[in-house]
Amino acid sequence: MRTTASELMHGAHFAKSFVNNYLQNDIPSRLIRYRNGWELDDYTLPNPELYLTYEPIALDHWPTIITVVISTNEFMRTGVNMAWNPEYRVSYSMRTYIWVRTDGSGETTEMRDRLTTVVRSALLDHPSLETIDTDGGYDAIIDEGTIREEFSDLTLIKGDRVLAGAYIGYDLTLNEIVLRKPIGSVLEIENTVFNKLAE
Repeated sequence: MRTTASELMHGAHFAKSFVNNYLQNDIPSRLIRYRNGWELDDYTLPNPELYLTYEPIALDHWPTIITVVISTNEFMRTGVNMAWNPEYRVSYSMRTYIWVRTDGSGETTEMRDRLTTVVRSALLDHPSLETIDTDGGYDAIIDEGTIREEFSDLTLIKGDRVLAGAYIGYDLTLNEIVLRKPIGSVLEIENTVFNKLAE
């Protein structure tokens, strides 16, 4: 179920969840298109597993896509909603990692590079080029000028098993509403009048 703008969460975990939910829904059909276009099978361009973790080396499912938030870049208040909850336009510095482990250095490198291309295509397709996210009201934008890629060295794990990784860095800007509960409400005021003359 998609979260509407009036239910947005606080903080960077929402930005990470937004990207992961989008990739999880988008990647399967995008992989099929790339496999057909490149004439590959699902072994040379497999379906990645999605995990939220800071320790990809400990995972047992490969390949793996991991999204993390590095920092908050901008935090600008834009107003309040009908319930007087403050609205913000927030920009996060993000990284989406692609980790691959398979047999042989050549196969691992090719799989990593192909998956990186697919993930980059997904990130540029919807959140950056669609000005308004009509499903959720996030108005989510990835700044194309901030996109950068870095690739790790190959690491030999056991025998011919080789690990390789890459990440795509970018800035994601979206709307957030900070839900706050009322501090307190006055339900009833009772006044007592003392008659000094009657004492």
